[in-house]
Amino acid sequence: MKRKLLGLSLAMMMLLALVLTGCSSGGQTAEEDPLADGVISIGVDDTYLPMEFRNDQNELIGFDIDFANALAAELGVTTEFQTVSWDGIFNGLNAKQYDVIVSSTSITPDRQKAFSMSDPYVANGIVIVSRKDATPVVTFDQLEGKTLGAQIETTADIAAEKLKADQGVNVEIKKFDGMLDAFAALQGKQIDNVITDIGVAMYYVAQNPDLYIVSSDVLTNEPIGVTARLADTGLTDTLNTAIKTLQDNGTLTEISMKWFGKDMSTDIDTNLVVIE
Repeated sequence: MKRKLLGLSLAMMMLLALVLTGCSSGGQTAEEDPLADGVISIGVDDTYLPMEFRNDQNELIGFDIDFANALAAELGVTTEFQTVSWDGIFNGLNAKQYDVIVSSTSITPDRQKAFSMSDPYVANGIVIVSRKDATPVVTFDQLEGKTLGAQIETTADIAAEKLKADQGVNVEIKKFDGMLDAFAALQGKQIDNVITDIGVAMYYVAQNPDLYIVSSDVLTNEPIGVTARLADTGLTDTLNTAIKTLQDNGTLTEISMKWFGKDMSTDIDTNLVVIE
């Protein structure tokens, strides 16, 4: 009996020693620190202008790309981007195909429950875009009898379905894999309107001011954050410190001015107003 207890005690001591030697000063093992290899792997949907997209040389560019590179520089690591379709981007994160998502991810109560989300780094809300040659849609109920384009499984898509059901509006919501396709359909008059993030809407209007207009008020307040896995709270704390530094030193303002022509990265309203 004593020998069995002694053997058990020795085994427990050896296991404890292995656990302790595998711990870093922060209480995480090297395997648990996504930045330990000097790289932050980032999941991104590269069809969401001007946030993340490909230019004519197939280079990955956009607000989020500039932000992610600045964030990595502040953290002392390099970026590794992995492109993935939006409808699979969260599953890829949970499957550990990449460390974080930097892809215009709105902060919502549901996502805060399922993931570890950083503090916001850019303001955001959804709006309706109309063609200038049609009657502008100011409120959702004015979509009665019309067709509305949305990118599948985005907060704009979710909000449109919720408003349609709640208000009893007879609107056909057409789903697109990316906003490029949605705006091409709007331009080609295959749909009547588009619902999307304000930054995206502003970009398309700026590119085609004679064609499009942001016709509604901002319907929600859902600022954008970096998304990590639910267990990676230590990583999120590190990201929050770096985001604040980029806000305080003007780096985020510079990136925002480059892509939006205005500063949407400071004095962000964190009071969520989400339709889900």
